[in-house]
Amino acid sequence: MPLVSVIVPIYGVQDYIAQCARSLMAQTYKDVEFIFVNDGTKDRSMEILATVLDPSRNIKIINKENGGLPRARLTGIKAATGKYIMHLDSDDWIEPNAIELLVNKAEETGADLVYYDFWKEYKTRSKLDHERSYTIADKKKWMRRLYNNGAYGYVWCKFAKRELYKDIYAPKYNMHEDIVFSTQLIYRAQSIVQLSVPLVHYIRTNGSSATRMGRAKRRIQSTRNLLDFYANGGPEIAVVRKQLLNKCFWRALRYDRSLFKEYPFLEFSL
Repeated sequence: MPLVSVIVPIYGVQDYIAQCARSLMAQTYKDVEFIFVNDGTKDRSMEILATVLDPSRNIKIINKENGGLPRARLTGIKAATGKYIMHLDSDDWIEPNAIELLVNKAEETGADLVYYDFWKEYKTRSKLDHERSYTIADKKKWMRRLYNNGAYGYVWCKFAKRELYKDIYAPKYNMHEDIVFSTQLIYRAQSIVQLSVPLVHYIRTNGSSATRMGRAKRRIQSTRNLLDFYANGGPEIAVVRKQLLNKCFWRALRYDRSLFKEYPFLEFSL
């Protein structure tokens, strides 16, 4: 059976990492390498992680200086050796048969990319959520919807062949970095399959540094990520050009007009 690489960036999650790691160690599928990337966390996350890990599992721990979530993901991607790559945020957790179901779906269908449902976990309730149904013929529509809030950009609900990550462009900032990764994965996939089963529990109560950041600063960081992607991305940019620039134009107009000088192409984009 194929090897699966699960990448988990870690920073400031001492209250959540134990549940996350336990859910991974309990996976029914055994041929997995778990790659935990310590992004220079300053709390007890790594200490707690060490008490939960199963030494019989294939575990890689990578320590690096803090560089932000997208760079931590990229570090994990470069260390991955599996046929498939799965991402999980370190404050979330997954169902015990998640990887088994995903491998079975991918192998049965030959899909390059399998996307799946998830639970949003609030303090007193859970909400089932899912992406729309897309086929390979719809992938350009899916890509464009990432930029107008019509689709989820989360990379942790996309199970993809490692070959899709070759020379992938990684953004600088944390805000909406998933959209940049997901755009490239969807564009590169030659076959797409949906697994209509909720596998990830997405924690919505974690007051992370990103969520504590002011709304304007979050929007500016997100806009910079998208504009840098536009300037440095590959052929996928042609598909999402209009939607990406439209989103960035109005955000720059509202939150930081200096972006028009920093990215001159933006001023004449509409």
